[in-house]
Amino acid sequence: MSILRLAFMWQNAAFFKQLDLQLFFVGAYFDAITIALLSMPLFLLVNPLRHKFNTKMKAILGWLTKCYLVVIGLLIIILNTWDIAYFSYTQKRSGFSYFLHLLTGTETSSLAGEFLKEFWWLPMLFFVLAFVLWRPLFRFGKEETVQSNKWAWAQFISILALAIILGRGGVQLRPIGIVDATALSSLEQAPIVLNTAFTVLKTTDEGNAKLLHFHNDNALAKLLPSKEGMPPFVLPKNTNVVVIIIESFGTNYAGPNSPKSYTPFLDSLVQKGLFFDYAIANGRTSMDAVPAILAGMPSWLPESYILSPYCSNQLNSLPQILKDKGYQTSFYHGAKEGSMSFKSFTKAIGVDTYKGLESYPNQAHFDGNWGVWDHHMLSYFGKELARQQQPFFSSIFTLSSHHPYTVPASYEGKLKSGPEPLCKTISYTDKALRRFFERNQNEAWFKNTLFVITADHVGPTRQKQFQTLDWRYRIPIAFYHPSQALPKPSKGVVFQQIDIMPTVLDMLGLPKAAFQLGSSCFENNQSQKIVYDNGNLLSFIYNGTNLLPIAWTPNVERNYTQEQAQISQKMSALYQHYSNSLIENRCSKQTIKSRFP
Repeated sequence: MSILRLAFMWQNAAFFKQLDLQLFFVGAYFDAITIALLSMPLFLLVNPLRHKFNTKMKAILGWLTKCYLVVIGLLIIILNTWDIAYFSYTQKRSGFSYFLHLLTGTETSSLAGEFLKEFWWLPMLFFVLAFVLWRPLFRFGKEETVQSNKWAWAQFISILALAIILGRGGVQLRPIGIVDATALSSLEQAPIVLNTAFTVLKTTDEGNAKLLHFHNDNALAKLLPSKEGMPPFVLPKNTNVVVIIIESFGTNYAGPNSPKSYTPFLDSLVQKGLFFDYAIANGRTSMDAVPAILAGMPSWLPESYILSPYCSNQLNSLPQILKDKGYQTSFYHGAKEGSMSFKSFTKAIGVDTYKGLESYPNQAHFDGNWGVWDHHMLSYFGKELARQQQPFFSSIFTLSSHHPYTVPASYEGKLKSGPEPLCKTISYTDKALRRFFERNQNEAWFKNTLFVITADHVGPTRQKQFQTLDWRYRIPIAFYHPSQALPKPSKGVVFQQIDIMPTVLDMLGLPKAAFQLGSSCFENNQSQKIVYDNGNLLSFIYNGTNLLPIAWTPNVERNYTQEQAQISQKMSALYQHYSNSLIENRCSKQTIKSRFP
């Protein structure tokens, strides 16, 4: 496990501003806890009672012990080896639900070749460590020392007690969890001290959450944001809504506020509409983004909402609300239709038509990895919209600006390259967006459409200047209407993905959703702009010059200033409302039991 941590630190050093020896020792502590937890079943196989068994039974117990040691050893190696590579895409350790998705997802097999090509040395490391694990097991149990019965039991009980204490992380009241890694290191360095086997073990019981009681109902009503405030004007009735979700367009490389933008078209377009200087993604993965954008449901959990036990809850959603108003609803994604469970999720939230790779008319446009090239898929999307009956709600999720960062041969030499492979694919997708808007600007539906343009999350980057907490989540978010001047929000408003749905409803002049965690940008009292980060919740506050993250963690005391203490109270209230609503399945107009102003 120490060798795997060294490999993790070496491969991902660019994602951390500081590496020191202390992190290695704290990590060894979490490794020991993991081994202790996984070793518990061994006490059923290796105990003083085995001396009373006959030779055959002893042989069976010895064989079972070896098998179990091999299983847990390989499990630890596999999980940690995988995250050495995958961490660069999510910048967090993977959990139990993610690995279940990995085993059943449709995109796993198609991308395996690319991963093996890029991280060719990881299989070699895996086999070397597996051999190192297997060798001593050949000798295990061949020479067994005979001890007195009393001494054997004393030794057994002592080791068992030690394993229990170590498995809890000590004798404190609560067993150690993922969040404790941030207390023993820092928010940014927690992935180094954690190991993936530990995070998987700690996320196997996500469905056993209990109701939170940080605040009583009266206090909760005062701390939660009100929904007061309306936009200066409302768009014409039956305005179409098109949501464009762009893969990995972080503010570091995309948008008018980027230090070095690779998106000249996007930069010019969003400044003609309603653009937010400070906007954040509510998660780190594509699966986090779709529920947040389309249903105002963030993933303030160890795993994405789509992978959580609550994914079957009824939700308010933009597609369903507009569908009830007579809108046609659709979703387009050039990947395989089972990819990331988007088809099932969008159908559950009111999307009538889902079209992915299988529905695309020309399979020759497959990029060989994920799906249809962006410029082809956006062209197809425009033709599909022209056929739809108005009013309609439709969304498209691009995919080309994703690992392995390839571009069509016809675009080679026409794109702006940067310090990372991602930059060229961002440049390509920006050109595809330009082509989409230019080709459709004279269509009948175009001038009657509100466009929502947002990234799903920040793309992976090894540039040191972008390794701060705010840059991990900053994305461009904008609203654009070809024939309507959109109102501007109050100065200094921080915007997040879960604010998109209430803002669209305000612009369309529709009633506010019964269940709402985000805030319309026109509401006077804004909700906290929260992300889940390694067991902590971070709220991003605009301090006049930049975004400042304020951390709050359930049952963890921190030294706050007076202002930070007030913000933490609002964070805890919103998180209580969120968590309890998920547990009790009251996240929609149909299921909500009580709602606050």
